[in-house]
Amino acid sequence: MENIKSLGFVGVGLMGWGMAKNAVEKGFSVQVVAHTKREAVDDLVTRGAVEVSSVADMAKSVDCIVLCLTGSPQVEEVISKIIPAMKPGLVVIDTSTAEPESTRKLAIMLADAGGALIDAPLSRTPSHAWDGELTTFVSGPDVLRARVQPVLEAWATAIISVSDQVGAAHSIKLVNNLVAIGYASIWSECYATLRKLNIAPEIFREVIRNSGMLCGNFENFSKYAIDGDPNGHKFSLSNCQKDLTYYARMAEGLQADQPVSGSVLRLLDQSIKQGMGGKFLPELVDSVLKTNGDL
Repeated sequence: MENIKSLGFVGVGLMGWGMAKNAVEKGFSVQVVAHTKREAVDDLVTRGAVEVSSVADMAKSVDCIVLCLTGSPQVEEVISKIIPAMKPGLVVIDTSTAEPESTRKLAIMLADAGGALIDAPLSRTPSHAWDGELTTFVSGPDVLRARVQPVLEAWATAIISVSDQVGAAHSIKLVNNLVAIGYASIWSECYATLRKLNIAPEIFREVIRNSGMLCGNFENFSKYAIDGDPNGHKFSLSNCQKDLTYYARMAEGLQADQPVSGSVLRLLDQSIKQGMGGKFLPELVDSVLKTNGDL
């Protein structure tokens, strides 16, 4: 198979912007399509990317399209535009957090049309995307994973092969997100309870810093609880709820018990009902504070 030289990016938001920037800087020919984040498109064009008018136009000319979208409904919509227009052999790399069952169905549809799909969801933050230091989990046929490796290296320093079965990387991504959101839920309850105890949050941070529980997740979360800065983890609560809903459906399909994730999802549902969907994950503590009557 020929090396992938030209990329199209659909979704240049918080993560996709940095990924596309690194792809341009590392020598790939890059196309972008109009996005709500106009600033990102304009910036990428100044760096050498080309803006195209539609996904269909992109699918006709590039070797590979990278999707970095909100979830499976958006991915399915874009794939429906790609398939009728794509040139033979087009590869789609889906870096979104998506439902594994949907991913598997889309892979079959693309294969039937002469293309291929590989799932390569992301871990870490937008700042890591900008610096080209993301982690990505990859699943798909061995030959295809080897072919897209140089592409993924444009924005990821850790590339973890999961399986030769499409959809497996999206599955482990949902488990990974349960860990991240689950920790945030614990920190939220802890900091809210400290308010009831009239104990300064700085003291709790010092306790955790001098224990085996210290981790980057805690430090990023605590920047908001103590310093009022929510930008340590730019992950909206509406997206958290979406990802845990995907996880719940996956677990139900596996007949797997959900003793922890069910509670975390209920907290996220509560935050959405409180109108906090656009808030970032560290602000989840405010949901508990509101319920406690302390905010």
